Amino acid sequence: MSPRVLLLGLSVLLSGCIIFDKKSEAVTFYQLAAPAAPTTRVAPILYVPRAILPSALRRPNIVILDDNGWVRVEDAHRWVAPLDRAVAEAVGRHLTAQTGLPAASQAPAEDHLVLLLTVDKMEVFAPATPGRSLFSLPGATANNDTAVMQVTFRLEKSDGTLLSGQTLTHSHPLKERSPSEFVLSQSANLATISADIAKLLANASPTK
Repeated sequence: MSPRVLLLGLSVLLSGCIIFDKKSEAVTFYQLAAPAAPTTRVAPILYVPRAILPSALRRPNIVILDDNGWVRVEDAHRWVAPLDRAVAEAVGRHLTAQTGLPAASQAPAEDHLVLLLTVDKMEVFAPATPGRSLFSLPGATANNDTAVMQVTFRLEKSDGTLLSGQTLTHSHPLKERSPSEFVLSQSANLATISADIAKLLANASPTK
């Protein structure tokens, strides 16, 4: 191979890297908001494995879908961590802040509680109007949309004995149909859902 051909090949590779880096810089990353709080109770340990998500949400991108099934994938807006792990970790932090219980993402060796989470809905409810599509430009029309989250949880002992289970649904208004507003609103929904779960953990013990 001649030096000229080799130099041309290297220049193509380098230009490709530069283009990729420019695209990377344009990506905005998000995470679900949750407080960080120290544990104040030694036990029971609450094991919160990764949440189960609808297939449309199992990707690094922010996915905004409505109650009719319209999906908008935001290529330039992504989760800082896998969403199934992010949901579990956010709920764990909320519950630690509200109950003082230590939350773990890996199953402890000692007796513990297990909180299984299934995200049934993480979508936008749009009122029945001619311009209800999620593909409408933000700010182009009056926005009465709400972010809806529905989570089904099971609270179990480490041996699988069911202690409690319920489906919880909450909604929060959206100021606009944008990824940042969607994440803020769904963070608020997850905080409310976690507060509902915390009420059931008040007297929970793996030995009862």
